[in-house]
Amino acid sequence: MEKEVHLGTILCKHCHQVIGTQDTRKVTVYYSECSHEHCMDGRGRSLAADGLAGSHTVFEA
Repeated sequence: MEKEVHLGTILCKHCHQVIGTQDTRKVTVYYSECSHEHCMDGRGRSLAADGLAGSHTVFEA
C-alpha cells in the first residue's frame, strides 16, 4: 500500500492552523481562512473594527 504525500499545505492566514493539503510538484504554502469558531470570532471583531465585515470567504477542507 503506497501512501500519497502532498507537498502543498493550506494554512489559515489568521490562526495558522493547517486546513488541508494539496498535491503539488514542490513544497508550497497556500493561505486561506478556516471555519474554526474561535478564529471566526476573532476575524469578525478585527474585520468589524476595520469596516470590512462580511467581505471574507471561508475555505473548508
